[in-house]
Amino acid sequence: MNTIAAIRRRRRRVAENNRKRTSGACDRCRARKFVCTELRPGLCQRCQVNNLHCRFGRNRSSSRSIPTEDTTTSTSQSPATLQINTSTNSENIVWPRFLNKLREAFSLDSIPGFEEQNIITSQVPTGPPTRPSSSERVRLTNVVDSFPPQSVAEFLINVCIKYGTDVFFYFDQTQINDELGQFYNDPSCQLRSDPSFVCLLLAIFALGSQWTSLERRGNPPTVPEGDPGRMFFRQASSLIPDILEDDSIRPVQVFFILSVYLMPMNVVGTSYLYMIMALKKALSLGLHQDPGDLLEERERETRRRLWWSIYSLERCTAIKLNRPRSVLSTSVEVPLPAPLQDLDRGQKFNNVLLQIAYARLIAIMDMAVDPESTTTYDDKNERFTSVEEDLKEWKNSLPEGFSLDAIPPSDSRYRAVFHLYLNYYYTRVIMGKASLIKIVRMTLRYHLGQDSQSWIIDDSTEKLARSCKRASKKLLYLFEGLDETSGTTRSAFTYFQACSIATIVTLIAGILERGFGYQRRVDLGLGFLRGMAAGNSTAEMGVKLVESLQSISDEASRKLSFSRQPFGQPHDEESLSSSRFNDWTEWLANQGQPQASDDALMQGAAAVQPLITSMMPSSLQTESGPATSPANDGGLSLRALGMLDSLMTRPSLQQPLPALQLDSPNFSHPTTDNDDDEAILMSLTGLDVLEFAALSSAAVE
Repeated sequence: MNTIAAIRRRRRRVAENNRKRTSGACDRCRARKFVCTELRPGLCQRCQVNNLHCRFGRNRSSSRSIPTEDTTTSTSQSPATLQINTSTNSENIVWPRFLNKLREAFSLDSIPGFEEQNIITSQVPTGPPTRPSSSERVRLTNVVDSFPPQSVAEFLINVCIKYGTDVFFYFDQTQINDELGQFYNDPSCQLRSDPSFVCLLLAIFALGSQWTSLERRGNPPTVPEGDPGRMFFRQASSLIPDILEDDSIRPVQVFFILSVYLMPMNVVGTSYLYMIMALKKALSLGLHQDPGDLLEERERETRRRLWWSIYSLERCTAIKLNRPRSVLSTSVEVPLPAPLQDLDRGQKFNNVLLQIAYARLIAIMDMAVDPESTTTYDDKNERFTSVEEDLKEWKNSLPEGFSLDAIPPSDSRYRAVFHLYLNYYYTRVIMGKASLIKIVRMTLRYHLGQDSQSWIIDDSTEKLARSCKRASKKLLYLFEGLDETSGTTRSAFTYFQACSIATIVTLIAGILERGFGYQRRVDLGLGFLRGMAAGNSTAEMGVKLVESLQSISDEASRKLSFSRQPFGQPHDEESLSSSRFNDWTEWLANQGQPQASDDALMQGAAAVQPLITSMMPSSLQTESGPATSPANDGGLSLRALGMLDSLMTRPSLQQPLPALQLDSPNFSHPTTDNDDDEAILMSLTGLDVLEFAALSSAAVE
């Protein structure tokens, strides 16, 4: 039924041919309900100020038609270049949408009145941008003058696109190549005086430099030692103050690319800082909001892909660093990326399907670790059941070609798909870690006499623990495959932490059961960790920390094995060893073999004794030699059991971590200057993610 209000909303109060403001506006101002002042045929004031493409193509009367040459010559930039610049004032798209909804709520026409036009117009600068200071111009000129030749710049950009893009969206690849040509071939090009564009190129050069070794063919000249991208990073850093107030999305791209460049494990904290800057800048520009039809389709998709790349990587990194949430998922309105032929056909590396898969996977990972989403045991089980179903659905929905066996290692997609599976198994590990540790603790406490009552493990806990163990195996096999095909990256934080977590989970699970292939997997994990840690002191300390956990795991496994022996058999390791040695000597005597002299035996015992002592856990050693712990009656040492008893304690983000006091004979105590160094070590090894808290200070009463 047509109401009076509905009829009023549909009725035009002014005839179309008399609607001077909307009919005479360019397409961009018309879509945003902006006041449009035409300076000359084919160019309005707003588009000129913001260096935008101006077009009067829609609903323009024939008497005011614009010649083609005027429209095309209104700007010196290519259409591809113009797409991304339209976001200069894109944060203002909320105003017209909000006001239109408000008018509809009061049954008014959607055409804004004079006062509303003033509000919208006030959000847009009416004059040219502020000119840079003389020091900024000198700084920018010096940086531009030090740029590499065009051939080198094109090479670095292509390498960045081919190997560094991964599962992310950094920029429109067609656009950046067009702009690069303008930058080098036109000395008067405005891009040469744009610090945001210059900084963006430097960030791309820095990231591309990390992957240049993969383009080595034949016997090229020797590459100097060190990070070849460091000089580009330093130059880009010098321009950061000049781009902070830029309201285009270029600063967002700069911060994002630099955060990826800084991802190696020795500067992961700085990487996360740049990532937060990219996220906050994206929020200020409204990239997390859905602009609807107020922006052109290509521009909408560009903003959408950039947002989800930043948001997903930040959330994934925050989880792995055990950092608090930066943005609530409920605040994100923009939909996931989607294929767009107009944008995709110009990309040298079209990874939109990888972007979608990555964003969906991180959303599932986010739900798996969200502590605020559940309050009771039943809620937690329900959440894990839902996450389990989502993970299965995610894996089954992957395109047919997303298999590492089907992708050549030299293909740009190989490492991207590898990272998808790495994060998939990583999610399964963090889902089941608490269940696995719970089972290990309860088993040890029961069999070693800490708990006299029997214990029951429910099916859900058992299932999650099994899934965690399987995922750790898969992670180690992933690294084995990567090492055999293209090699691991020496300084990659993501690789080191994932391999460390998989190795630690294998060690913890090995306390209860060491089936076929256990030792091979442990050796595999430690071997990869040592290779990735070469030359990095922090990572090398991380390897020693994992090796210390191996010593604890071995000790716990031995004690548990002896405690499960039938009653009456020796429980003490030294007693058992002595008994078997006596059996051996008795058998040897019965064989009629010549006996060695007493002196030779004493010399041999003296030589072997230090080795035996050094190999024993320190809890079984005294000043005079090895001994059992009478309090535990041959059970697990206080240090090891205290560590296991504290596995479920989550460290407070506000409190410093306790000092590390691991008593492994092969472990030199890491010396840290402050709590930040220790926190980095915990994050690097994954102990923070696995919720290993007070590793040494707790003792079991």
